[in-house]
Amino acid sequence: MLRRLSLGLLFGALVAACGSARLVQRNQYGGVIALNGDRNKAMEQANQMMAQHCGPGNYQIVSEGEVPVGTDTMSRSDTNYGQSTASSNDGQYSNTAGGATTTSGTSTRTATEWRVQYQCGQGAGAPPPAGPAGPPAPPAGGGGAPPPPPGY
Repeated sequence: MLRRLSLGLLFGALVAACGSARLVQRNQYGGVIALNGDRNKAMEQANQMMAQHCGPGNYQIVSEGEVPVGTDTMSRSDTNYGQSTASSNDGQYSNTAGGATTTSGTSTRTATEWRVQYQCGQGAGAPPPAGPAGPPAPPAGGGGAPPPPPGY
Protein backbone atom coordinates (compact mmCIF):
# COMPACT_ATOMS: atom_id res chain seq x y z
CA MET A 1 0.00 0.00 0.00
CA LEU A 2 2.81 2.40 0.91
CA ARG A 3 4.53 1.61 -2.39
CA ARG A 4 1.37 2.56 -4.36
CA LEU A 5 1.05 5.82 -2.45
CA SER A 6 4.70 6.64 -3.08
CA LEU A 7 4.39 5.90 -6.79
CA GLY A 8 1.21 8.01 -6.99
CA LEU A 9 2.91 10.95 -5.31
CA LEU A 10 5.97 10.58 -7.53
CA PHE A 11 3.83 10.44 -10.69
CA GLY A 12 1.86 13.51 -9.56
CA ALA A 13 5.09 15.41 -8.91
CA LEU A 14 6.44 14.48 -12.36
CA VAL A 15 3.25 15.62 -14.09
CA ALA A 16 3.32 18.92 -12.18
CA ALA A 17 7.01 19.39 -13.03
CA CYS A 18 6.27 18.89 -16.72
CA GLY A 19 3.54 21.47 -17.04
CA SER A 20 0.46 21.31 -19.24
CA ALA A 21 -1.95 23.60 -21.02
CA ARG A 22 -5.74 23.19 -21.02
CA LEU A 23 -8.17 24.91 -23.36
CA VAL A 24 -10.74 26.85 -21.33
CA GLN A 25 -12.60 28.75 -24.04
CA ARG A 26 -12.19 29.35 -27.78
CA ASN A 27 -14.07 31.15 -30.55
CA GLN A 28 -13.22 32.32 -34.07
CA TYR A 29 -11.29 35.35 -32.74
CA GLY A 30 -9.11 33.75 -30.06
CA GLY A 31 -9.45 32.04 -26.72
CA VAL A 32 -8.27 31.34 -23.18
CA ILE A 33 -5.82 28.64 -22.09
CA ALA A 34 -5.08 27.58 -18.49
CA LEU A 35 -1.48 26.68 -17.58
CA ASN A 36 -0.72 24.02 -14.94
CA GLY A 37 2.57 22.93 -13.41
CA ASP A 38 5.84 24.28 -14.81
CA ARG A 39 4.79 27.52 -16.52
CA ASN A 40 7.55 27.45 -19.16
CA LYS A 41 6.68 23.91 -20.25
CA ALA A 42 2.97 24.68 -20.15
CA MET A 43 3.51 27.82 -22.25
CA GLU A 44 5.27 25.74 -24.91
CA GLN A 45 2.17 23.59 -25.20
CA ALA A 46 -0.09 26.68 -25.16
CA ASN A 47 1.91 28.22 -28.02
CA GLN A 48 1.36 25.03 -30.03
CA MET A 49 -2.39 25.19 -29.30
CA MET A 50 -2.61 28.86 -30.32
CA ALA A 51 -0.62 28.24 -33.52
CA GLN A 52 -2.87 25.30 -34.39
CA HIS A 53 -5.96 27.48 -33.92
CA CYS A 54 -4.77 30.73 -35.51
CA GLY A 55 -1.86 29.67 -37.71
CA PRO A 56 1.87 29.85 -36.91
CA GLY A 57 2.81 33.33 -35.72
CA ASN A 58 -0.73 34.58 -36.34
CA TYR A 59 -1.80 35.18 -32.74
CA GLN A 60 -1.16 37.71 -30.02
CA ILE A 61 -1.32 37.22 -26.25
CA VAL A 62 -3.71 39.87 -24.95
CA SER A 63 -3.33 39.19 -21.23
CA GLU A 64 -2.09 36.59 -18.78
CA GLY A 65 -2.30 36.21 -15.04
CA GLU A 66 -3.96 34.51 -12.10
CA VAL A 67 -7.72 34.16 -12.34
CA PRO A 68 -10.03 33.09 -9.49
CA VAL A 69 -11.66 29.76 -10.34
CA GLY A 70 -13.43 28.81 -7.08
CA THR A 71 -12.58 28.13 -3.46
CA ASP A 72 -10.56 25.55 -1.56
CA THR A 73 -11.58 24.59 1.96
CA MET A 74 -9.28 22.80 4.37
CA SER A 75 -10.39 21.31 7.68
CA ARG A 76 -8.14 20.03 10.43
CA SER A 77 -8.92 18.28 13.67
CA ASP A 78 -6.39 17.29 16.34
CA THR A 79 -7.27 15.22 19.41
CA ASN A 80 -4.97 15.12 22.42
CA TYR A 81 -5.66 12.24 24.79
CA GLY A 82 -4.81 12.56 28.46
CA GLN A 83 -2.46 10.09 30.12
CA SER A 84 -3.38 7.41 32.58
CA THR A 85 -1.49 7.59 35.84
CA ALA A 86 -1.24 5.23 38.78
CA SER A 87 -0.47 6.52 42.24
CA SER A 88 0.15 4.79 45.55
CA ASN A 89 -0.97 6.17 48.85
CA ASP A 90 -0.17 3.80 51.71
CA GLY A 91 -0.24 0.73 49.52
CA GLN A 92 -3.43 1.53 47.64
CA TYR A 93 -3.34 2.25 43.95
CA SER A 94 -5.71 4.48 42.05
CA ASN A 95 -5.87 4.95 38.31
CA THR A 96 -6.66 8.34 36.89
CA ALA A 97 -7.50 8.59 33.18
CA GLY A 98 -7.07 11.94 31.53
CA GLY A 99 -9.72 13.45 29.26
CA ALA A 100 -9.47 14.10 25.55
CA THR A 101 -9.19 17.56 24.05
CA THR A 102 -10.03 18.17 20.42
CA THR A 103 -8.95 21.26 18.55
CA SER A 104 -10.32 21.88 15.06
CA GLY A 105 -10.36 24.60 12.47
CA THR A 106 -11.40 25.32 8.92
CA SER A 107 -9.91 27.73 6.44
CA THR A 108 -11.15 28.73 2.99
CA ARG A 109 -9.16 30.46 0.28
CA THR A 110 -9.81 31.57 -3.26
CA ALA A 111 -8.46 28.99 -5.72
CA THR A 112 -6.67 30.47 -8.73
CA GLU A 113 -5.03 29.28 -11.91
CA TRP A 114 -2.75 30.97 -14.44
CA ARG A 115 -4.57 31.78 -17.68
CA VAL A 116 -3.46 33.17 -21.03
CA GLN A 117 -5.92 35.08 -23.23
CA TYR A 118 -5.02 35.36 -26.91
CA GLN A 119 -6.48 36.68 -30.13
CA CYS A 120 -5.93 35.50 -33.66
CA GLY A 121 -4.61 37.76 -36.40
CA GLN A 122 -6.15 38.48 -39.82
CA GLY A 123 -5.65 35.01 -41.29
CA ALA A 124 -7.69 33.03 -38.76
CA GLY A 125 -11.17 34.47 -39.08
CA ALA A 126 -10.67 37.69 -37.16
CA PRO A 127 -12.73 40.58 -38.49
CA PRO A 128 -10.79 43.04 -40.64
CA PRO A 129 -9.75 46.22 -38.87
CA ALA A 130 -12.16 49.10 -39.28
CA GLY A 131 -10.79 51.57 -41.79
CA PRO A 132 -11.68 55.21 -42.23
CA ALA A 133 -15.06 55.74 -43.84
CA GLY A 134 -14.74 57.17 -47.33
CA PRO A 135 -17.31 58.83 -49.58
CA PRO A 136 -20.14 56.61 -50.81
CA ALA A 137 -19.58 54.83 -54.10
CA PRO A 138 -21.41 56.29 -57.13
CA PRO A 139 -24.55 54.43 -58.19
CA ALA A 140 -24.06 51.54 -60.57
CA GLY A 141 -24.94 52.03 -64.21
CA GLY A 142 -23.18 55.39 -64.54
CA GLY A 143 -24.76 58.66 -65.54
CA GLY A 144 -26.54 61.17 -63.42
CA ALA A 145 -25.41 63.09 -60.42
CA PRO A 146 -25.43 61.57 -56.96
CA PRO A 147 -28.48 62.41 -54.86
CA PRO A 148 -28.18 65.53 -52.73
CA PRO A 149 -27.17 65.09 -49.07
CA PRO A 150 -30.01 64.82 -46.55
CA GLY A 151 -31.47 68.10 -45.38
CA TYR A 152 -31.63 69.87 -48.79
